[in-house]
This record gives sequence, C-alpha cells and structure tokens, in this order.
Amino acid sequence: MRYLFFAIFFSVLINAQKKQDKKINVKLKNELATIQKDDQIYRELMESDVSQEQKEKVMKEKNLSKEDITDRLWSLMDEQDKVNLEKVEKIIAEYGYPGKSLVGEPENETTWFVIQHSPKINQYMPLIKAAADHKEIPFRLYATMLDRQLMNDGKEQIYGTQGFSSHDGEKESEPIIWPIKDVKNVNKLRKEAGFYDTVESYAKRLYGKNFVFKNYTLDEVLKFGDSQKGEEKPLNLELKKELAQIYKDDQIYRELTQPNITPERKAEIIKEKNLSTEDVSTGLIKLMDDQDQKNLVKVEKIIEKYGYPGKSMVGEPENYAVWYVIQHSPKIEKYFPLIKKAADEKELPFRLYAMMMDRKLMYENKEQIYGTQIRSIFSTKNGKTETLSFVWPIKDPEAVNELRKNSGFGRTIEDYAKDAGGFEYKKYTLKEALDLIPKKK
Repeated sequence: MRYLFFAIFFSVLINAQKKQDKKINVKLKNELATIQKDDQIYRELMESDVSQEQKEKVMKEKNLSKEDITDRLWSLMDEQDKVNLEKVEKIIAEYGYPGKSLVGEPENETTWFVIQHSPKINQYMPLIKAAADHKEIPFRLYATMLDRQLMNDGKEQIYGTQGFSSHDGEKESEPIIWPIKDVKNVNKLRKEAGFYDTVESYAKRLYGKNFVFKNYTLDEVLKFGDSQKGEEKPLNLELKKELAQIYKDDQIYRELTQPNITPERKAEIIKEKNLSTEDVSTGLIKLMDDQDQKNLVKVEKIIEKYGYPGKSMVGEPENYAVWYVIQHSPKIEKYFPLIKKAADEKELPFRLYAMMMDRKLMYENKEQIYGTQIRSIFSTKNGKTETLSFVWPIKDPEAVNELRKNSGFGRTIEDYAKDAGGFEYKKYTLKEALDLIPKKK
C-alpha cells in the first residue's frame, strides 16, 4: 500500500509538472533571456569591479573598439535600450506582460528591466502594477519603478531605491539617495515590499562602504550643487517636470498610430484625451499636428530662457524632449545649430544630432549620412491605397554601418530597415527616390 501511495504521488507530481511545463512559452522565454543579456551587457562594462577577462569577452562579442569602451559606451547602451524597448512593446502587444506563469523566472523580470531603462515608465506603470498584483513579478520591482517615476516627476520616493547625482557637463557630483517621503518608516515599507536590506545598507552597497546615508528634502536637492563644488549646478526640477509633460504630449497621439499598441493602452489614451471614434479613425493626424504646434510654442519659450535644456540642466530622459519637438516641427533648419552644440557638449546623445541632420538633408532632397530616415510613398490603385517604404538614399552606403556604429547606433542599416520599417533594405539613388515622389500639380 505504501509503494502504491508513492507511485500515485509521483504520477500526480509528474503530470502536474508536465501541465506546468506546457504553460511556459519556451520560445518567448529564450527571446526574453537574450533581451535581458542585451540590456545588461553594456552596463556590465560600467561596473567598477568588472574583470579584464569579462571586458575583453564583451568587446569581442560586440565587436567593440577601445574607443567604443571609453567614448561611446553610453551611446551604445542608449541605442540598445531603444532596440530592446521596440522588442518588448511588440511582446506586450501580443501577450500582455510576460510574467512568471508565461515565461518562468528570471525571464519574467526582463520586460520590467527594459521599461525601467526607458522613457516610457509612465505609460507602462499600470501594466507593471497589475503584474505585481497578480504575482507575475516580485512586488519590489513595482516599488522600484514607482520610486523612479516619483523621482522623474520631482516628487519624494517611497522605498528609497533611487540614487541621484547632479551634473555639470562632464562632471558628476557626489551621489545621494533621492528624498524619501516617510524616512522613519522606510525600512518597514522596504521589508513589506520584499527588499532584504535597509535603506542604509542599500546605500552603502550602491555607493561604497564609507557612504553615510542622509535623507534630503526636495528643497535641499535643488541646492545640492551649491553645497558641493562651486561650479556644479543642481537640476532644474521644475523644468524637468515641464519637459516630461511635453515629451508625453509629443508621444501620446503617435502611440495610437503604432501597430503594437495594446487595447488597454489605447483605451487609456482615448479616455485621457476624451477622443471620439472619429478622432481615432480619421482625426489623429490633425490632433497630432495641433499638439506639435502647442509643444513648439512651449519649447521656443524654454530655449529663449535657458538655451538648450540638456542633461546637466534637466537630467535624462527629459533632455530629449526639446529635440523631439523640434524634430517633429518645420523649424529644424532654425534650431539645427543649437542641436549640434548640445550634442558637441554631450548634453544629448550624438545620435540624436545625426538623426536630425539626416531629416534635414532629406527635406532638402539631398542624400542622408547615417541612414536614419525612412520615406513612405502612398499611391492609389483600383481604389486601394498602396504604400512603398524605403530608406532614403545614403551618401556613402558602403561606409554607413561604420558611421552608424561610431555615432552610437546599435543596429546596422539592414537590421534597422527590418526592425523599424518592416522591409528589406534596398539601395536607392537620389534620382530614383525623387522620381518616386508624386509631383505637385
């Protein structure tokens, strides 16, 4: 009888395991494992304790030069983050959040990492919260992202997970832990959220054993640069918050045009903007154009007052906001020198300057340099609209991938065409491209 019990027990156990295994999407699990590796690989090289062997291994795997490691690491990481975000947004559109029950552990954390390293935390925070509520990811990950959202919004964090440094061009001030709302109870809250250490221990782990934790107020953070070295400047948190809103406004209607938008996100935008069915089906271009004009008025006032509001003034990703607004405006020619200066001074990534240069050249009916611009030509045949999309002609297509790499783009022109445009890259001459554009009557 005893042996029969064990036989039945193991039979049930094996069958239960088989059923559990069927739930795991192994293909998606493997895809997320690769994305997670790509998310971390450049960040590894920034760690002070990375071994020379590991550094050489990454350099070989990614075909990196010494210049890449010393001068272009941030740009390479930023471009990889963009590639990863595109991938996980497609996954979210198909599956929702790919959590523990779908892909197992630790791959259930991959999408969280990618969103945490993106400018789209606000957009996906409801999805992250739902995943945590349903125990598809650890609650501490939601808590960490909530803290980052609060810091980005210029508010006090809850769990003490976010550090902060002010910047002055190349220089970075001494780090602090971003202000905590209820510092007396923060360690209790951390324990309840699943963090294994206190905020004091965490701070030492983050910044070194000699670091002494102190809770600053928001007002003190505004003056933080003044208490360090005289030449350092604090971030302008009020402007940072304003630019975060401008960036959100720049993207919100464009989100609705994306094929991989989730039904939940679409419904959220429609509700937030009080859009009608007609707005969504036929009025998006006008709504987007109207919003772009409003944003341009706002950023021109900001530029007049501050110059380009870059990394040292508003941090990241808010230093991208003005670039986006100008890129989507008819005033690229006017502000192009300002963008170049900001890139030269490392106030925004060089690749953004490269993208704007390409767009400027395309608008002037000239060959682009870096291959960042895709053109779509629409035509009607037999009552149906047909679309031809192609990479706008490149001045030196043989050297473009090397130029892209040196400018911080992580993908070759072939991969970019496939990922961003959904088509195989084909070289066009300038004459061929101009002949495709419908002539104005």
